[in-house]
Amino acid sequence: MNSNNILTKFKYASIINQSWIFAFFSLILTLMLYNSIFSNYIFLDATEYIWTAKKATNFQDEFIQGGRPLLGIYCKFIYGSFSNTISDLKWIRLFSLICGVLFSTQVFYFLRKHKMYLYESILFAFLILTLPSFSVYFSWSATSEIPFLLNINFFAGVLLLKNIKTGKNRLLYYVIPIIITLVSLNMYQSTITSFLIPIVMYFIITNSFTYKKIVIILSFMIISLALYYLVFKYSLHVNEIKPSDRTQLNLLELPKKLVIFYLREIRVLVQGSGLLITPILFFILGATGFLGFLYKLYRRNRNNRKSYFFIFCIISVLPLSYLPNLLSAQNYFCGRAIAPTAVLILFYQFLFFRDISIYKKSIRRLSLIITISLIIFSSINLSYYITRIQIKEYNALKTAFLKVQNKTENIILVQPDHDFLQKHNFYKNKFADEFGNITSSRSWAPSNLFKQVWKEYNKDFEIKYISVVNRNEDYERKNAVVIDMVDVLKKEFSKN
Repeated sequence: MNSNNILTKFKYASIINQSWIFAFFSLILTLMLYNSIFSNYIFLDATEYIWTAKKATNFQDEFIQGGRPLLGIYCKFIYGSFSNTISDLKWIRLFSLICGVLFSTQVFYFLRKHKMYLYESILFAFLILTLPSFSVYFSWSATSEIPFLLNINFFAGVLLLKNIKTGKNRLLYYVIPIIITLVSLNMYQSTITSFLIPIVMYFIITNSFTYKKIVIILSFMIISLALYYLVFKYSLHVNEIKPSDRTQLNLLELPKKLVIFYLREIRVLVQGSGLLITPILFFILGATGFLGFLYKLYRRNRNNRKSYFFIFCIISVLPLSYLPNLLSAQNYFCGRAIAPTAVLILFYQFLFFRDISIYKKSIRRLSLIITISLIIFSSINLSYYITRIQIKEYNALKTAFLKVQNKTENIILVQPDHDFLQKHNFYKNKFADEFGNITSSRSWAPSNLFKQVWKEYNKDFEIKYISVVNRNEDYERKNAVVIDMVDVLKKEFSKN
């Protein structure tokens, strides 16, 4: 059977069969692009969880304080029971990648059901997997729950959309989404807004929009957040603990944070996977796609009295898709919490370049170049800016730690600064705490990593005292073995 016959059969297969085929080849391709996630390394929070999940009696308190009690249960299992060694973490990362592919497949199936062309659906659904947020999920085991939650909340949006489309208001299609969002809010709050993705896609593809539909969506979100708030307060009362600072509502700061969102978050998101490699070029291309989509949307609806309000809603849904973060007291940008917004912006950009590619071959070639570049950049972002760094850091520190003699009782670990790689010119670029950063610069990471390495290599002599200090601190060296992690990492990253 030749390739033309295979492509023809794929084109005319049922949407379900097309989805299975898409999922299979997407999984194969992502495994090839992101194969470095199977190396042995440990990244940021996982360094703490893999040790404390087994040892700390109050391990879940931190998660309850942060409004994520179910995440505490999840982490207790994957780090306390499933992961005995750092090598085991690669299976958690594989789980995350598989869930990411399933999310992409859900999007593919949804687009095909709503009459988007086959190859367009393939292209957009796969491009989701190249977003920086997904690079974080695939490479960082501590975020492995997020792709799963994106999946179930997308499904919640599909169920809610059935009520919106038919107007029948079937109770089950409200109850199930509410349960899903409550579970998700108690695990990782920012994932719930992925229920908006299928709804926004449907509004844009079908150009169907009413004020009533907007009221239903906003009411659903308000009810979900209100119920979650009650559950959160009750869990704090039952466990007799105080909430963490990041859970505090900061409504007075909301207008300011909205302005910052459009100036900072949107600016970063329009760059896509080019944010670290060619940020200026991809900002220009991304902003052109984003603003061009809004302009074409206006042109398509300019004779409709509702057009301005429709465009307002399309723009306003972006901060709405980031609402859990905007409502909290925290004010820092991170790729792991903004996937729903990133998917929506990618969809806007994709539709613009798709539309203009229909009429101009030169734009079609440009669109293909952009697509291939995003895929390549995504692989570089993950392998060069995350996993390569963590692998080198882990191997260097492990070697240094294992040189310590069993008779040692006191260890002093001299930790590097947060911008270690940039200060010493090993890496030019970084982004948030996820790309271009080392793990050992966090105060809680080195000691946990030391103890985990000793446990894995059967060092049965217990170190009584492990201190973590900065280079500019005064510390007592007497009767202590000092491991200067700055020197260790300098030597490691100086190697080609």
